[in-house]
Amino acid sequence: MTNKNIRKNKQKLKRKNDLPKLASDKDFLSAFLRDEQEASADKTAEQAPADTEPEADFSTLLEAFLKQNCPPRHAPKPMPLKRRLKRYPPPEADLDLHGFTAIGARVKTRSFISNAHVQGFFTLRIIVGKGLHSEGGPVLPHVVEDLLKEMKKENIVLAYEWEGRKKSKSGSVLVYLKRFDD
Repeated sequence: MTNKNIRKNKQKLKRKNDLPKLASDKDFLSAFLRDEQEASADKTAEQAPADTEPEADFSTLLEAFLKQNCPPRHAPKPMPLKRRLKRYPPPEADLDLHGFTAIGARVKTRSFISNAHVQGFFTLRIIVGKGLHSEGGPVLPHVVEDLLKEMKKENIVLAYEWEGRKKSKSGSVLVYLKRFDD
């Protein structure tokens, strides 16, 4: 009978992952207090008598650590404009300015772009025509381009490009609105 009791005691003391197997709350409390006493005894043994300085603030210790071990981080380079424009969707809204005078086209274009910016559009198409039927040559492409330059300075327009890659060959311009800060 004593062999069975010894086996039970040995099984009770076996540790799995360095944790004791416990049978009741009393065993848990005694194991916890014993571990706590051992830890406090280890701490007092490790402390040297020269360690009597007052503790520094956590923030000052953290700053000193970061200065020693972490090189300064550089801000990531912004994405190039061409690559950024490739991510923009195809034109989401169109404005046809055929038949407008220069002043009317300017007012209509400004209100169209402002409303589209408020509505959250990314890409617009403004059709100005080639000016083939005008007496003095094309007027609207120059008026719209000047307006787009102004709105670019106001940070509403990110970029614009003529659809045929050349103003004289194209009758429309693609406008990319600025949606995010750099």
